[in-house]
Amino acid sequence: MCKNNRLNNYLTKGVWHIMNIFVGCSSRNTENEIYNRIAEEIGKFIVKEGHNFVFGGCDLGLMGKIYAIVSNAPESEIIITIAKAYADDLKSLSYSKAYMFDTVNERKNAFIDLADVMIFIPGGIGTVDELLTAIETRRNHEHSVPIIVINGNGFFNQLLSMLERIYDESFADSKNRQLYFVADTVDEAIEYLSELSKESNNNY
Repeated sequence: MCKNNRLNNYLTKGVWHIMNIFVGCSSRNTENEIYNRIAEEIGKFIVKEGHNFVFGGCDLGLMGKIYAIVSNAPESEIIITIAKAYADDLKSLSYSKAYMFDTVNERKNAFIDLADVMIFIPGGIGTVDELLTAIETRRNHEHSVPIIVINGNGFFNQLLSMLERIYDESFADSKNRQLYFVADTVDEAIEYLSELSKESNNNY
């Protein structure tokens, strides 16, 4: 397991401290109830524990599901990182802070800098790009932010299989598996985050 200094003291004596949780996910609506439920469970976790929600700034799709829950919780901040091409999306949102960037790459650097944890759930090309960028930049020691992939309904199976083939063909070191954690459910992701936080505290 990859040690992570940024989680130090986020869980003390069983009590969560405030974290910025980035969630990468779809901005398109889906009728798949498994995916919708994952988003809603993440939103409820963020609100219950008083964490902050970092996202790409859209009130549609799985982003919108989480936003709808967190926006009704005054204890949680909503932090948006958005490319200028999507600036109009801000008009329909309430938020604590918004950071606008000329390019998608600048935006990705920003949410990685802001996040204490990055969680990825089903989404499109942008979500996959964010996930792979998070993994690659962590591999290059540019950050130590935990990366959690919630593979509900096996959505990421093919992507994960592709990564496994890369390791099997020796195009990348198999130790890269330690850069991210794959969970089947939100509860499993929360448990992993809790254990990671306890481990960080035990090392200080």
